[in-house]
Amino acid sequence: MEMEFAVSPEASFLREVLQSPPPIVSAADGPRAYGLPHPHHVAHTEARPEIVARLEWLDDLMFAAIEGDPVALETAADAWRKTVDELGRPALEESRQQYLRRAQIVWGTLRLDPNNSRERVLATIEIISLLVRKLS
Repeated sequence: MEMEFAVSPEASFLREVLQSPPPIVSAADGPRAYGLPHPHHVAHTEARPEIVARLEWLDDLMFAAIEGDPVALETAADAWRKTVDELGRPALEESRQQYLRRAQIVWGTLRLDPNNSRERVLATIEIISLLVRKLS
C-alpha cells in the first residue's frame, strides 16, 4: 500500500539526507568523524564507528517515520531493507525492537485519540508491518 503525501519544497534537502545513508567507511577514520554518541545507541554493543553511524542514521529515519514525517516514511522501507542487506538482520535486532516498541506506543496513543491524524495512523501501521515482515 503506497501512501502519497504533499511535500514542501523545503523538504528536498531533508529528502536528500534521508535517502543517502552515511557511507560505510574504514575504521581508520575513527570515531571523531562521527561526533558524540547517538542517544539511541549509547549502550549499543557495536563498536565500529562506521556501523554505529549507519545505525544512528537509520534510527533518525525510522523514529521520524514512526512519528509521521512524510519524507522519512517515504524512504523508511528502502532504507530498512538496504541496511538489513548490508549489515544483516542480527545486527539490527536491537534497533528493530526499539522501533517496534515506539511504534506500538504511538499506535496505542493514536487509536485512543478520536481526533488523530489518519495519515499518522497509517504511517505507524506501515512501519509496524515493515518491521514484523520476514525478509526474503
